[in-house]
Amino acid sequence: MQLFTDDYFHIGAAHLGSGLPCQDYALSGSDGNMAYAIVSDGCSSGARTDVGARIVAHSAEVATLEHWKRMKNATAENAAHEIDLHQQVLLTSSKVNLGLVQRDLLATSLYGYFSPQGGIVHVRGDGVIAFLHTDGLLELRRYEWNQNMPLYPAYFEDNFTAFANAHRLEEDRALTEETWTYRAARGFYCSARLARSVKAGIHGVTTNLERSMMNEVAFIAVLTDGVTQVEGIDWKDAVVSLMSFKSVAGSFAKRRMIRFIKDAQKNGKGPLDDIAYAVIRVEKEEEVHVTENR
Repeated sequence: MQLFTDDYFHIGAAHLGSGLPCQDYALSGSDGNMAYAIVSDGCSSGARTDVGARIVAHSAEVATLEHWKRMKNATAENAAHEIDLHQQVLLTSSKVNLGLVQRDLLATSLYGYFSPQGGIVHVRGDGVIAFLHTDGLLELRRYEWNQNMPLYPAYFEDNFTAFANAHRLEEDRALTEETWTYRAARGFYCSARLARSVKAGIHGVTTNLERSMMNEVAFIAVLTDGVTQVEGIDWKDAVVSLMSFKSVAGSFAKRRMIRFIKDAQKNGKGPLDDIAYAVIRVEKEEEVHVTENR
């Protein structure tokens, strides 16, 4: 089994038309044995969150690579917690060294971190994660915080006190998660709706994939919530399109996103908000053999 990645981000029509920068960012990487896919969405009402989104994403990358260097195990117990703590150290030092303030760093952090033995997807904020199975089943999970007030790693600075107070710590439906499945022959099916309290969601939501599941998954993606704001297109249909790869060679995610945007703009403005996604492709041994024999 080998792991490959690609990513892409695009400025939305609202920001493009108003002269604002793109506040979403994506990056990914793989050495064949491990892979990571990361996206970050900067808060529009924050300050220089275009810069913040990039710092949040790169700090997650450094923290993930350091965890792999030490553990060689993406499924290690408390992996997400350790990566979060390391990321926070990097964010704090970046803020000080670059003369930034907390409002510059208000950006979400979603990442997938995998090896052939399994891995995790960790969500701090809002957005979508998707798993395309080898049998064609697509699983979609959407995370959304109430009041358009998502969790940002930068809130760790005061131990999330201000964030918890804004949401009311006792609020038991602050973070909602929708899980949908899709098959071309059957369409969409909502398999679960879950509400989490502020206390339950404040340190992020982690999805684990065991080693056995890696043989059943072809693609794993993390997407910013810009995918839910494409004019005239339901967010689930948008994810289906973005996970429908015509070719898996080279920049497969970039090509797919660019084509999706062009098609969406034929009937509207396309993505209204900035949009980003990063994808991990899981290539099985039999696929490697077929490629080598061509």
